[in-house]
Amino acid sequence: MPKALVINPNTSLSMSSDIRSTAERVFTPPWEVTVANALSGPESLESWYDYHLASVAILPLLAQHSDVDGIVLACFGDPGLYLLKEISKVPVVGIAEAAMSMSLLVGGRFGILAGMNRAIQLMDSMVRTYGLESRYCGTVSLDMRVLDFEEDRTQTLKTLEKASQELVKRGADVLLLGCAGLTSFIEEVQALVPVLMIDPVEAGCRMLQAVVEAKLNTSHSGLYSVPAPQRMNHLEKVFSREMAEYLLNRGKKGQ
Repeated sequence: MPKALVINPNTSLSMSSDIRSTAERVFTPPWEVTVANALSGPESLESWYDYHLASVAILPLLAQHSDVDGIVLACFGDPGLYLLKEISKVPVVGIAEAAMSMSLLVGGRFGILAGMNRAIQLMDSMVRTYGLESRYCGTVSLDMRVLDFEEDRTQTLKTLEKASQELVKRGADVLLLGCAGLTSFIEEVQALVPVLMIDPVEAGCRMLQAVVEAKLNTSHSGLYSVPAPQRMNHLEKVFSREMAEYLLNRGKKGQ
């Protein structure tokens, strides 16, 4: 019976609840799915600072859920994704890389709907990293904090509709919801916007499912080569005892 771990790398329990609803819709029997938050850190991820804190905070989850067949990283910034791909023995899929990859199969150019204005530069950077600039129409911000999406769903939907129209004017024929916190909005906003829209949480789950069922795994012979054993010094000055032990043991064996 295959098992999936879906990691919400922030500490918002309400967001994890929405992510869980989507993940359980995809991972039906014989699949089993567990959704887990980062053990500590920011409640939402909206900056490089947040991303880097979260990428460390999620590491112990790999040890706690070592029996899974694959992992979904459920934040559209894909924070710590390359790190996880390097050290995980099972395939890891980021929801942004999944949503962008899926958009290439069903459309010509994609646009991203994001939260804060700051996210525009973050999304631009990520698209450049993935080498997809020629298929990218840009990102339009909702000018909202991630944790405020649910405060007034009607207003959030109006803002999503307006931002979607702007991306369509730019030439996008596929729109990506640029935050895991928008996963519960997909059906409502799709009803308002006559352009194909992808929920990245669902895309990430379905991509992982396909990879595992195809008996594929992350290639560790190139970009995601397993890190060499590394001496770790003075971990106790920064990390908890449990985290320091985890990093020390992983540093000794490399994987």
